[in-house]
Amino acid sequence: MTSVDAVAKADVAKEYFAAFNRRDFETLTNIFAPDIFFEHESPIQGRDKIISMLQGFCTAFPDLTFSVTDQISREDEVVCFLRSSGTWRGEFAGVSPTGRHFTACTVDRIRFSGASIASISTVCEVLGGFSMMHQLGIAAQQSEV
Repeated sequence: MTSVDAVAKADVAKEYFAAFNRRDFETLTNIFAPDIFFEHESPIQGRDKIISMLQGFCTAFPDLTFSVTDQISREDEVVCFLRSSGTWRGEFAGVSPTGRHFTACTVDRIRFSGASIASISTVCEVLGGFSMMHQLGIAAQQSEV
């Protein structure tokens, strides 16, 4: 891969998060491969399913934003270091909102097929999933049950 390819893919990865922040699902549809795979606790495959999942996040966290703090590009992948924040206003994971705000740092690995995003996986949550769950008040709710 030439350095121009690496820069182009890094730009596409940044645009993924920028488009999400704008709630520009048309752009997301255009940069996702049709059979994109989202790797997380419950893997999801297919552009329409992933767009639907992202829209669900926007419903649960209307002010959810991601900022790319650093990137590493090589071959057909870009690793993005992210800071996210949002306020829980709608149902999430079957739980009613607490209205609480969270911030989290994560690392996402984005793989490409040509110029399209073929897969996204959250490699690690720097502050840990429990920290986010605690900030949202989910950990407290589950321990009370």
